[in-house]
Amino acid sequence: MSSPKYMMVTVAKCAPRDYKAAIGHLDGLTKDLKKKAGAVTTRHGIMATGEQTGQLVLFQTYAEMNGIDRAFGVYEKSSDYKGLVKDIGVSVTLRNIMRIEDLGLKKPSTKTPAYGVVTRGVMASLRLKKMAAVVPCFEKGGAMILRYCTILTGPAAGHRLVVAGYPSLASVEDTYTRLRKSADYNALLEHFEVEWRNIIRVTG
Repeated sequence: MSSPKYMMVTVAKCAPRDYKAAIGHLDGLTKDLKKKAGAVTTRHGIMATGEQTGQLVLFQTYAEMNGIDRAFGVYEKSSDYKGLVKDIGVSVTLRNIMRIEDLGLKKPSTKTPAYGVVTRGVMASLRLKKMAAVVPCFEKGGAMILRYCTILTGPAAGHRLVVAGYPSLASVEDTYTRLRKSADYNALLEHFEVEWRNIIRVTG
């Protein structure tokens, strides 16, 4: 499996009564994206907190930028994408492309997390060494996946995004308890300005 270098995140409005049908279409769409666009990984869920609470979110990663171009081609032909947009009436409210930086867990899980936590912030430089110093807090807290990205598009271009997946909210709590006690994390916060942090209930 290729190592992903880019990620595209899409957020879309969906009526709660249509969640079940939408998740079914997302399952089908992600299969198409892996088979026809070469997506390395995909995850989808429902925003549980923040301004976009209740909206659907889709993450897809690629080894090269051309994969994202192929994804748009899949959208044009996918019956599941048409089902989302035309049958259910899902409407995209946000779509951004990001570069995945060279940082992550030593042994990421391939299992589907129950929850995701997404943090967006401003930091002038990547500070990969300082970021790497806090990775053990995520590992010991039970994080299943960790991605550190730079946003390439939209009004927040240049900002940083940290995405982590967890098996439970208890694991999320444990991780942030460890972070708050970490001297490395508190030193990092002198350079990293958190803009927001939201929780996602992962559906596939």
